[in-house]
Amino acid sequence: MNIELMDGADARKVDRFVLSHPDGTPFHETRWMQLVRTTFGFETQSLVAKQDGVVVGVLPLAMVTAPITGRRLVSVPFGVYGGILTSDTDAVAGLDEAACTLARRASARYVEMRYIGTAPTQHESLSLYETYRRELPEDAADVLNLIPRKRRAEVRKARDRHGATMTAGRAGLDEFYALYVSNKRRLGSPLFSKRYFTCLLDLYGPRASLHVVRIEERAVAAVLSLRARDVIYPYYSGSVPDADRLGANNYMYAMLMEEACRGGVRIFDFGRSRADSGAAAFKRHMGFSPTPLDYQFYFPRGGHPPALTPSNPKTAVPRRILSAVPEWVARLVGPVIMRHVP
Repeated sequence: MNIELMDGADARKVDRFVLSHPDGTPFHETRWMQLVRTTFGFETQSLVAKQDGVVVGVLPLAMVTAPITGRRLVSVPFGVYGGILTSDTDAVAGLDEAACTLARRASARYVEMRYIGTAPTQHESLSLYETYRRELPEDAADVLNLIPRKRRAEVRKARDRHGATMTAGRAGLDEFYALYVSNKRRLGSPLFSKRYFTCLLDLYGPRASLHVVRIEERAVAAVLSLRARDVIYPYYSGSVPDADRLGANNYMYAMLMEEACRGGVRIFDFGRSRADSGAAAFKRHMGFSPTPLDYQFYFPRGGHPPALTPSNPKTAVPRRILSAVPEWVARLVGPVIMRHVP
């Protein structure tokens, strides 16, 4: 078995392998590495395992350098899942050893691998996040029955009382981005540039979708989703401050599940949240159950995982500042901050 740095000639083979693997995600694809390379200038150092020239494993990696957290290899930046993807035990060991070697040679502070399931490696583990996934019914008409009664009532309220409608298409990009920026400012969180989302839509093509919910022609909620095989990932979203009162978000995700059913999707991946967060509560109230995520860290010279989450009191002041600055300032500085906390 050979472990090599991935090059352009490997891209199609790697993506075919990822899309055929039951645990493969959009974040393991070379498209995601191209996204972070194009929009943030990260140096990608992905590894591929080959047996007799056939791809049997992949570890997407990007080198991220920031003043606070130093130089580190991340699998993958801005993705909730990553890490080694293979079903071959020898490939796991080879890819893991190669990643650790890269970190030592580059004087990286650590390697971070974000596994969707139980990690096949044995490094220091961070169990801060959980993910929310569930199977969808074969018939879209059965989607509402998956949603608990109170949230089901919110879906009907948005549709019947407020006349909510949902449309799809890239024409909604400006509305999506305005809602996304508004949402991030209220949370005091850094944000991506509009260019990032344009690049994302271009790279994933028909496997990326934009949906906008409107009430009386006003855009009140929007979501950008990715699809891989029979799984849909509603990944980025935004909404107006009164979206909960209108039931807009409940309606949006219910309609997205129905549309996914009609398109042959079997798994709805609601993504990562901290266990004690409002986002986690929303997903639970929509009928989703959590599964812990195993994020693993290798420290060549010792250390501990960074604590850059909103639950860390040290991030409270920056969050307050970001929530108070004018929108044009948030749009300007947000992508700069994002580059350092991928």
